[in-house]
Amino acid sequence: MDDPLLAPPMPALDWVSEATACVTRHEHGLLRLEAVAPDILRLRFAPSGRFAAPRPWSPVLELPPAGLSVHEEDGRLWMETERLSARLDLSSGAVSFATPDGRPFAEDLCAPGWREVALEETGLQHLPDTELPPGEARIGVGVRKRMAQDEGYFGFGQRDGRLDRRHRRLTHWTVDRAAPGHGLGEDNLYQAQPTFMAVRPGLTWGLLLNSTWFSGFDVGREYEDVLTLFTLGGELDYYILAGPTPAAVVEQLTRLTGRPLLPPLWALGFHQSRWSYGTDRDVRALAEDFRQRAIPLDAIHLDIDYMDGYRVFTWDRERFPEPAATVAALQALGIRTVTIVDPGVKHDLGTGYGVAESGVAGDYFLRRPDGELFSGWVWPDESLFPDFCSERTRHWWGDLHGSLIEIGVDGVWCDMNEPSIVDRPYREPGVTEFPIPLAVRQGDEGEALHAETHNLYGHLMARATWEGLERLRPARRPWVLTRSAFVGTQRWAASWMGDNSARWEDLETSLPQLASLGLCGAPHVGVDIGGFYGHSFGELYGRWIELGAFYPFMRAHAHCDSRPQEPWSFGPEIESIARQAIELRYRLLPYFYTLAHRAHRSGEPWWRPLLFDFPDQADLYAIEDQIMIGPQMMIAPIRAPGLRRRLIELPPGCWYDFRSGARLGVGPAPLVMDAPLGAMPILVRGGSVITLGNVRQSTAEPLGELMLEIYPDDEAEGFWTLIEDDGESFDYQDGALAETDCRIAPLSQGAVFTLAARRGEYRPAPRTLILRLHLPEAPAGLTLDETAVEDWRWDAELRAAEVRIDDDGQGHRLVPA
Repeated sequence: MDDPLLAPPMPALDWVSEATACVTRHEHGLLRLEAVAPDILRLRFAPSGRFAAPRPWSPVLELPPAGLSVHEEDGRLWMETERLSARLDLSSGAVSFATPDGRPFAEDLCAPGWREVALEETGLQHLPDTELPPGEARIGVGVRKRMAQDEGYFGFGQRDGRLDRRHRRLTHWTVDRAAPGHGLGEDNLYQAQPTFMAVRPGLTWGLLLNSTWFSGFDVGREYEDVLTLFTLGGELDYYILAGPTPAAVVEQLTRLTGRPLLPPLWALGFHQSRWSYGTDRDVRALAEDFRQRAIPLDAIHLDIDYMDGYRVFTWDRERFPEPAATVAALQALGIRTVTIVDPGVKHDLGTGYGVAESGVAGDYFLRRPDGELFSGWVWPDESLFPDFCSERTRHWWGDLHGSLIEIGVDGVWCDMNEPSIVDRPYREPGVTEFPIPLAVRQGDEGEALHAETHNLYGHLMARATWEGLERLRPARRPWVLTRSAFVGTQRWAASWMGDNSARWEDLETSLPQLASLGLCGAPHVGVDIGGFYGHSFGELYGRWIELGAFYPFMRAHAHCDSRPQEPWSFGPEIESIARQAIELRYRLLPYFYTLAHRAHRSGEPWWRPLLFDFPDQADLYAIEDQIMIGPQMMIAPIRAPGLRRRLIELPPGCWYDFRSGARLGVGPAPLVMDAPLGAMPILVRGGSVITLGNVRQSTAEPLGELMLEIYPDDEAEGFWTLIEDDGESFDYQDGALAETDCRIAPLSQGAVFTLAARRGEYRPAPRTLILRLHLPEAPAGLTLDETAVEDWRWDAELRAAEVRIDDDGQGHRLVPA
């Protein structure tokens, strides 16, 4: 598009104020600014003078509107809510935003610009089209904004590369990065999240580009300190999120696009997968191996080879002659079954394959512009593809999962849903990508081109799957895993980062990649531990499994041509390291499940960069190899071979070593810590209460112990709320929760610990409560509820005083003497 920096002014001809919005008319188009909420403004600019009609499958929710005050002064239009203001220059058409105290941000350098765009200008690859479809698909609209020099730019969805995306051009178009895996030079990957936050000391703000079309951000790459927004589709539409903190931006974003799902507890356990465990004997032997070796496991994933000729919603009766019996055998061991489902339906008519026949009969599949069924090749060879923009199709697709539910399958893994399609059978030479033509029409009324809906294909498949599972099994929370996603997919599914490789570089990439997705409102994310492509090896797998124990979604997965990658595949030493890492995962589940509840309530990611908790510490913005796990823990992974110690930057506050209990010091300050293989540094922030359970082989076993590791700060009071429920149903929505407040006074005030009485209708099973209070020196004694404790003990190695009591759900007060 033409450079908006050089574009002529766009003076306003007139304006009108509504209760919640203001519309200005220009010679070439309409601009509308709406108060979606007191802290969220929406700006739309349509060069045609007509705003796009609402889409029934839009990922953006409707919120109760807020009042917007508007007045004209000194050639400017001032539009304000109680949390946010916008100013439009009536002579130029440029808009800027400001905080209530007048700090400007997201300032336009000129009015929006637009022009017709050719297909080759987008840089999209492997398209069957020679040009964009006529009409709005060819109209590119954009605007340039000033970037403050002290701002870092974070988020932007599923990306490789550095955490701070400044100096990059980032576009949004879902693609399958096939063999040999994706690398640092890639732009688009499997997911598209056109949203970011800009962080500077004292102010964080966010932006969501409300476009499902091909779009992009130039974050100071073409012009230093200039941010460019660009989209096809003939309209510029974006939301400004007022912040003023990273946590506030994520809350605003997920209020707008939907709160993350609350996964069932089992989904937070360890998952083992491979392409493929190809027979029921393989699967049962794998489960028995885990149990005999006492390595915790909650789920086994079945890849495409469980199907009959790769036909979705079928079973290969030679490989799995009695799938229900196999699933039941796993459930008897406390292990859930997750089956892969791809969108491609084998073009197999007249043979009794009901999925294809019912799909054609119901007109649920995509059709070419000439009306013929669209087909391409995937695993089952020639295949048809559902139109997930159609509500009818989504309902049909969701109901198809009944065949899996009847067998006892617990979760569904949506793969190949960018969608990934090729031009001929995989076994033939010369295979290349064969995407859906951009002019294919989608939706119940054929209201949209595929050029508009392509980025939503995986998102809507995940939605159809989740909603189907909810209908079919309403008493249990669905669990869906998806490879492709968009903003808002967090409502329906967890995701993983696709086909990585067994390389140190891919382990390292996972740190900023998952952190970026958390900032985009998607907290339940992970990567294939050990690497998908290539052959992993002992040290890499050992480092990856100790890191992966903290991924929100923890799964080991490998390619069919890779060497075995089960925890025992690398010898006794690595097996022991893997067992300890997975056991730690299970001990931390009470903390992690509380973080899942917090994410469900406000979008708060549990895997997050330091800037999330310390946004005023600009020197921490670039650090991406230290990750906060919720607000209380920080991990410092090892990212390269042979390293056995590392430098850590302590953020502000008092910090403890989780493994030894030692007090490490007060930040900000540098620190060198030992990191032997199997002992990645794990730090705890002063003022924290880390809730731990006993080691279990799966979450199907009851929690017999609940340990509260209490770490007082020097001067600040600490507070934490443990959140529990049955881990399976939706009853928590009706009050079947247990919430327990914990408060720890600072060391300067005696480190008194107060445990409030449990709130809510949920009652955990009987268990022992262990209070472990970390102190600089052994106290002379302990008082519990004003009574001296006789049988407490001092752990000199961990520097902690420990008391055991029955968990009666009542309030307690522990005072060191």
